[in-house]
Amino acid sequence: NTPECEKYACCPLPPYLEDAGCVIEEDDNAGRPLRDVCFHLLKLYSDRHYNLDQLLDPRSVTSDPLDYRLSWHLWEVLRALNYTHLYKQSQGVLNASYAAQLESEGLWEWAVFILLHEPDTQ
Repeated sequence: NTPECEKYACCPLPPYLEDAGCVIEEDDNAGRPLRDVCFHLLKLYSDRHYNLDQLLDPRSVTSDPLDYRLSWHLWEVLRALNYTHLYKQSQGVLNASYAAQLESEGLWEWAVFILLHEPDTQ
């Protein structure tokens, strides 16, 4: 809670933004600053109801906003640990986006496997 001029450490930026320094801090569409996925995991550890949308945002890991590989696998691990407070719409986006990514690489069998994890059968 210190003012901007009194910061003593850099923000926990994603690895691809680390060399940019403290001054550069891009915001996503919702106006939230980008943070490293490890930062989000620590926040989730301290607050079990921390927003999972920020944690599973692909830009917290990679500069490619359409790369859902780690986000999807991380969601499956969190789900196995009984973190279930991700909105159904966000779950659908994760599943559909990762399946589309796999299908575009010619891995349609794995895309079908991903879509089998969709909780809403309709």
